[in-house]
Amino acid sequence: MHAGETVGARAADSPTPDEIQAQLQLILSSPVFHGSKRCQQFLEYVCEKALCGETGALKEKSIAIEVFGRRPDAAGQGEDTIVRVGAREVRKRLAQYYVTPEGSSTPILIALAPGAYVPEFHYASGVKTGAVRPTPVEVHVGDAPKESIDFGQRWRSWRLLAAICCLLIVAVAAVVLAKRTSSDAGGMAFQRFWAPVFQSAQPLLIGVGHPIVYLPSHRATLLNEQRKPSGDLPAQRRIELPANELDGSDMVPVENQFVGFGDMVAANAVTQMLARRSLGVRVMFANSIPFADLSGSQAYLIGSFSNQWTVELSRGWRFQFRWTKDRHPIFVDVQAHPAREWSIPSEDNGSTPEDYSLICRVRNSPTGGMLIVSAGIKQFGTEAAGRILADPRSLGSILSKLPKGWEDKNLQILLHTRVLGNTPAQPELVAWQVW
Repeated sequence: MHAGETVGARAADSPTPDEIQAQLQLILSSPVFHGSKRCQQFLEYVCEKALCGETGALKEKSIAIEVFGRRPDAAGQGEDTIVRVGAREVRKRLAQYYVTPEGSSTPILIALAPGAYVPEFHYASGVKTGAVRPTPVEVHVGDAPKESIDFGQRWRSWRLLAAICCLLIVAVAAVVLAKRTSSDAGGMAFQRFWAPVFQSAQPLLIGVGHPIVYLPSHRATLLNEQRKPSGDLPAQRRIELPANELDGSDMVPVENQFVGFGDMVAANAVTQMLARRSLGVRVMFANSIPFADLSGSQAYLIGSFSNQWTVELSRGWRFQFRWTKDRHPIFVDVQAHPAREWSIPSEDNGSTPEDYSLICRVRNSPTGGMLIVSAGIKQFGTEAAGRILADPRSLGSILSKLPKGWEDKNLQILLHTRVLGNTPAQPELVAWQVW
């Protein structure tokens, strides 16, 4: 059938088939529809059937077969959803087309009413010529009963709704794009921070601190049991003896057998991050690492005073670990503000409401490779620093606050974190150095 032919009666103020065909081709070739072959096929199929007067064929089953290629014997097995989703996508793209400069100036409107698969054709002004507004006309929408529709008023409502929808889409897209851009920027900064490790064929050498732990001697354990018998000894029991019953010999120092909890969390976080990239690690006690192993390796040292290589290699850094006169650990700015120090309140049992941590990255360290160090005053700061190093978003957010050009330079980053229920909160940047 040619575009100039039609079946059935046509209202005098409705577009001709030739006009509809011309408008359909403009829509199908527009950028809005160009990206979806399925939407093009859907709209072309329903329009051709309507122009041929075969609106009765516009059922979900027939559309599923003719447009979506479903087998006739598969009718009723999911076609409803497929066709309805396709119709919604066509309606959305039509709304987008008619708010473009090309679509807003077109004289012919093609619409697909919600819940129907029979397209509607009419002039944008409501009449072919002249300024007289048409009276409502009766049309059939799918299998629904006849209804009276004022096309001009309906089109204006649709355009307003489409404009609102477009504004909402743009707003949501802007928010998503901003988050994605921020995430992408953070990921890029993360990649640049760890680049030498990611590019190395050798596993990252992780040197963990080795705190000295004092355990009660066998004599102290027996005295404690004699004073407060408990039958079968539990797995662990506190020493509850008066101070005058113990002396220095009752506390036995144990080295190279224990790891601090913060050190363990930091090592685990970085190990998992590298494992997701199919990169390996080699974990050792710091005092068991000979300098020959450090030489030429990409290394990550965890801990401050408990890590002999941190103590040795941090000499000359601006922010350093120090002890106060009453033997409390602190961070000190030894170069710019020697009197500036960062300390925390701490109980004898190790609890504290806050902590500080230091992250350092030296690209050309004395070892000959890149050196990364992280440590807190307490275990909370060490844990927080390790988690930061393994999280692209968190590390990227901190690195975004540094001066431009940090990627190829050495870094020192001082962080502060609150401790809530023995768990460090998200740290905040306090001070930094880039050189």
